[in-house]
Amino acid sequence: MKESILQKFIRLFRDIDNEVLPNANILERIRIVFDFLWEKVRYNIELIDYVQYRFYFKRRIERNQFITHGKLLRIIKICNDPKSRMFFDLKPLFNQEFKDYLGRDWLDTKACSKEVFYSFCKRNPMLFCKSPDGMFGKGINLVHLADVSNLDIFYDTCKKDKLLLEEVLEQNDELAAFNNSAVNTVRVVTLICADESVRIMAAVLRLSRKGKFADNFHHDGIASLIDVETGIVNTVGVDRKWNRYTVHPDSRKTIVGFQIPKWTEIMGTVKKAAKVHPEVRYIGWDVTVKNSGEIVLIEGNPGADPDVTQIEDQIGKWPLYEPLLLEIESCKE
Repeated sequence: MKESILQKFIRLFRDIDNEVLPNANILERIRIVFDFLWEKVRYNIELIDYVQYRFYFKRRIERNQFITHGKLLRIIKICNDPKSRMFFDLKPLFNQEFKDYLGRDWLDTKACSKEVFYSFCKRNPMLFCKSPDGMFGKGINLVHLADVSNLDIFYDTCKKDKLLLEEVLEQNDELAAFNNSAVNTVRVVTLICADESVRIMAAVLRLSRKGKFADNFHHDGIASLIDVETGIVNTVGVDRKWNRYTVHPDSRKTIVGFQIPKWTEIMGTVKKAAKVHPEVRYIGWDVTVKNSGEIVLIEGNPGADPDVTQIEDQIGKWPLYEPLLLEIESCKE
């Protein structure tokens, strides 16, 4: 449901109290409101940009460095063919297009028979049920088939909701040590440059919390930046409530300085995957390492939110993109 103007201002004042400047007096509130409105009108930023990038405390020269909502839209417009977005947004189609990189059993219940469904369930006593177009870690459920009393009814439900079923991966022991109730992943952002080379723009370690079955930043997850040259985590972890962690709050495993396993292989995998649909130049890949050492893709996001690559160190990444985008634009002319 679209917010009314009143609702937007209520949310703005709530964010001022909770996120920007707690206990702000009336003059400070007015200053923040007018500062945000100027940013909104002049630079096409959203309230979430203003809050999460701490714009109230930054000068204009610093604010210009951040990939905000308007700049993300520019990246997508320049880089990604909208006709090919469906290969990433629809999970069954993504699995088909990138089947060589999945490393797991899966089933599109929309198109399967009951016999095939039963066979799949027999092979996988525990599975993920995914909405075909879910985002932000939503639309995902972990199902233990031992708890399903009637498999026929479960089949009908899956068909009705057009669910994608996937085998639960056994992740690398080092990643699982942070939290093993969910698969912990690495977000790697790739950009196909004007010369058709693949550039790694950023990488983030995404960690789940105890009892959760998704590691998404918008699903109570923790995010830390990774040095793309070495594969070593080089910032503290941050969650959506702006808590900061040097160690995982549940397992107490150290986050800062963690060496991502199979880093060279991860880089090679995403660079190859980026070329499957080269007309989609900008993609945020979610990748993990199986206990066998195999590198697998969880999903690819052609509208990858830059928040998890900028919040941790509060350094804007726009200067990394702008010259490359100009080169891509010049090639299209």
